[in-house]
Amino acid sequence: MIENDVRINHQNKIIDNSNNKQKSKIEQIASFDVADPTRVVKTTKDNQGNQTSQNNLNFNFNSVYEKFVQSLKNAPVLSENGKKILLNKQFINHNIKSDPVLNTLFENFIKNISMNRQEVFNFLKFQQTTHTNFSGEFFDELRNILNKNPNNDDFKLVLRNFLKSYDCFVSVDKTYNSINSALNNIKSCLPQVLHESFDELASKMISDNITNSLDLNLNLLKNEILPFVGRYISKMNDFGPVRDYVSVLMHNIVRLESSSKESFSNDLDELMEQLKYNLNISEEKLHNIKLSLINSYEFTSTTKNSSVDSFLKLIEAGIKDSNNILNKGTMEDIENSLLFNQNVQIPLTHMFLPLNYNGMYMFSELWISKHYESSDDKKKNNIELIENYKIFITFEIQNLGYFETLLNYKNSNIAIDIFVPNNFKDSVDRIKKDIITILNTNNLCATNINIYEAINKRKFNEVFVNLSERKSGVDVII
Repeated sequence: MIENDVRINHQNKIIDNSNNKQKSKIEQIASFDVADPTRVVKTTKDNQGNQTSQNNLNFNFNSVYEKFVQSLKNAPVLSENGKKILLNKQFINHNIKSDPVLNTLFENFIKNISMNRQEVFNFLKFQQTTHTNFSGEFFDELRNILNKNPNNDDFKLVLRNFLKSYDCFVSVDKTYNSINSALNNIKSCLPQVLHESFDELASKMISDNITNSLDLNLNLLKNEILPFVGRYISKMNDFGPVRDYVSVLMHNIVRLESSSKESFSNDLDELMEQLKYNLNISEEKLHNIKLSLINSYEFTSTTKNSSVDSFLKLIEAGIKDSNNILNKGTMEDIENSLLFNQNVQIPLTHMFLPLNYNGMYMFSELWISKHYESSDDKKKNNIELIENYKIFITFEIQNLGYFETLLNYKNSNIAIDIFVPNNFKDSVDRIKKDIITILNTNNLCATNINIYEAINKRKFNEVFVNLSERKSGVDVII
């Protein structure tokens, strides 16, 4: 599945013999034997059935999606920790405000999340338009062309190569950050006696964007740093965390190799030639497509949002600089939730909203699923697809409690299920009336509105029970 994945396997059998003790002396051997990766053992047929029933999800047992699905139930919930730093006064006063590092950042965060309706809309729109590198007018046009030519394998191949190089090209700074983080983690796992030698190699990395710095860094990583760590793994049979960090490092080395300007330029030229000669796109349209690429790149490079920025700064400082264990643990869980919720394996759009609205605080999450359904009056060679949306919203409001909303949208009609705290059970008619007013204002029609008591808090995978590994689209995995 992952064509460019580089794997490390050990070649020596591990013999369970108490008399065969490992030598304590660390030797730096001259030769480098690449270690074998952990063997992936396929799940037996009996276990497959059990796992499917436990997870209620359909996935491919031959892919990494299996491990992802299993980790879904153990992932930290963003809203649980989000409301802690926003709604839990005891936690805020005894932990965040008593921490000199976080107090100022927290006050700035509170100031930035004070929003009116338009600012709330802009906050969510910012997340929707920047959650991936492949957003903007240029990529929308490519999606339209791909939808019109679903069986053109040559175009899919060229498009895949371009998307891969574009993603790596615009993410080179993040790739370097990930490489530096992996190097630091590898060092922490090495014996103290090797730290000085490893630091000497790692210090050769060039951080400035100078001519040939990419080639020099790749040469250092592949020909000096990896062999150094490989000799240690091979000699000491250390198949613990250090090997996991090496896997991350090698993944980012592959990304770095694909991030050169030359690679991006060549793949862009191939894409344009494919559009012109294979798909017969006119010169005028090609020119507009190129301009839209420039606009999309400039937009993603310059667009900012102060609310998101202040939130991320608070999380980063809590992880790196705070000495408070509770603060650090909470911020780490929020970081893990954000990273997990944006995982490419989740075929949903995810957004979050910390909000101070007229002095009332709220933390909300939105999950959006989009799929297509064929129209009833379709003709043989003219299939009309209708967009369907399923939206799951959770929000905890200060002094009011926990709410859930589930919306199904089709042809401007909406079916709504709302789950409210027990103290709202006598306000059902008023809630329905207010919702109908809101929908009518936006030219929408509710086919059905149901209001229930919110008894249990649900995770998104309990609502979107038919999540499955994506089979369509263009595979740009590195």
